[in-house]
Amino acid sequence: MRYLLYGDPDNHKLRAVLEKALDKDSSLEVLPMASFARSYKKKAAGAFVWLDATGLGEDRILGLGARLGEIAYCAWGVADRGGEIGDPGALFFSGASDYLGPKVLKSAVAPERLRSALVFAGLAAPSKASEGAPKAFPGWASLAVDEDVRVRFCYAALAGQKGLLESIGEKRLNRLREDFASFLEPWSAEYGGIVWIRETQGSLLLFPPEDQGTNPVLAAFRLLLDRALVGYEVFHLETPLAFHFAFHSGTTMWRPPGSTGTVVSDDVNFIFHLGMKTGSEGTILVSQEGAASIPPSLADLFVPQASFEGHRILGSRRFLD
Repeated sequence: MRYLLYGDPDNHKLRAVLEKALDKDSSLEVLPMASFARSYKKKAAGAFVWLDATGLGEDRILGLGARLGEIAYCAWGVADRGGEIGDPGALFFSGASDYLGPKVLKSAVAPERLRSALVFAGLAAPSKASEGAPKAFPGWASLAVDEDVRVRFCYAALAGQKGLLESIGEKRLNRLREDFASFLEPWSAEYGGIVWIRETQGSLLLFPPEDQGTNPVLAAFRLLLDRALVGYEVFHLETPLAFHFAFHSGTTMWRPPGSTGTVVSDDVNFIFHLGMKTGSEGTILVSQEGAASIPPSLADLFVPQASFEGHRILGSRRFLD
């Protein structure tokens, strides 16, 4: 893979951090930012381009990213050693595939981080489970009733329902809730999950305990990015639509969907409370137990929140326009 870094050629620390994360088949070329306008069309095709945020400002970064977005088979990210980007979420809304913040750049960038960014950008396929990986999840139909199983929980809901009630009315909102729950069924299935329990305000989804080439947090993030398009094309709404997600990892007694009325599980109670009582429009919350599901390419977008019911919580910085 070819990587380009537009920035100060004398910034040897940033170059060294990125080079240490490259695999043996990758290369990094450093170009001065002043050469961007005359070189990016020729250089960026088929490459992952890093923009050094030093001294540029968010508006210029977004402008450069927009130009890179017009190049075929090109993806871009931002290296922000000085913490100059106030809203990293806005970068992703504008097409970025990764953001390397001060914390990770002052320590080390793991090779898996760059790999994750390539997968996010569609320039690489997800890694397949290796021989030493955990045994593949057997599938929901293979679980025994009343068996204790370890899963990843996801509470998913339409956000801003009070505003939706005022703008579209109670009847349309009730239909929208049902449509959203139905939408989640094929959406979760694509990532190995199921809609397990439907409630009026939101749904509880289950995903296998380990990634098998899929990642539900990344899937939720992509859905947030596409929410305007999804709201218009899928739900036929001109009213802005937003979602709210909460993730947790734990155990539960297994019962098939529709037969969960007697399920007893502290983790099930917790994820419902986390999803229904905390968070805000356009956010993703992840318990410390579920933090391993946060893709490395999104790690800098999650920051510690106040503890909730004895669990440490990470929350996305911002996913609103």
